[in-house]
Amino acid sequence: LVPTDFSANSMKALKFAIQTAIKSKAQVVLMHQTSILELAPDSAFTGLYVPTTGDQIDYAKNALSKFRKKALSAFKGKADESLIEAEVVPGVGTVDIILETRKRVKADVIVMGTTGASGLKRLFIGSVAAQVVEKSPVPVIVIPESHRMGAIKKIGYASDLAHVTKDLEQIVPIAKTLGAEVEIFHIEPTFPTNDAFLKFKPEAEIPALAKKFKLENLKYRLVKTKFDNDFYSGIESYRRNQKPDMLVVITHKRGLLGKLFDPSKSKGLAYHTKLPVISIK
Repeated sequence: LVPTDFSANSMKALKFAIQTAIKSKAQVVLMHQTSILELAPDSAFTGLYVPTTGDQIDYAKNALSKFRKKALSAFKGKADESLIEAEVVPGVGTVDIILETRKRVKADVIVMGTTGASGLKRLFIGSVAAQVVEKSPVPVIVIPESHRMGAIKKIGYASDLAHVTKDLEQIVPIAKTLGAEVEIFHIEPTFPTNDAFLKFKPEAEIPALAKKFKLENLKYRLVKTKFDNDFYSGIESYRRNQKPDMLVVITHKRGLLGKLFDPSKSKGLAYHTKLPVISIK
């Protein structure tokens, strides 16, 4: 499912979804939520043209069709309009409509664009993205403004090492669809010391996990930061030095995802990385 507001960055999200769908032989559902303008019969606008509900929906459908066609033009010979089902969903409450549409169309993944906007626009975009990420029962892939379309060859999985096997059950299918290798990385030091980190024995566990999930090149890396619990610095250090094409963040703590995608945070991950980020709960 790809929600769009017709922005340039939601176009990037749609192209990413098309690229992935071609590889996995999946279907893309492109949706636009529109709020219907309703005026009373005795409105002060009497005498002026007031678009009917049908007019507004038709306008949105036409814009959505053009948006789909523009995205597909980048994949000539590889995909046509049958790959993308486009629908306009009238109503209010963007987040709820996105999640209700996800449920209705049985989408396995939501792909969203986000941007480093400013002011009220930034807060609105951040609120929608953060809430979708927080509430979605399926993985959400967030495409940042600066992303450049290309092959995803390496996925960095930021792990607390407490639920590695369970987490990989969700990550591996995505990685195999994209044709990417997976590298688990853990950020230390933490305070209090992470018990899962102390118990994790990569020399034995990484080969066992690679065998279990049939991964040829599963890797593990320890990322050290100067200060305790400095998650964002660890992420940035890993991104800069190891050059992954995508990051995966799985949270088992309520609220962390909101912080990662909240633009009001100076280090909000989705606003300060050039990489697509998959959030999985």
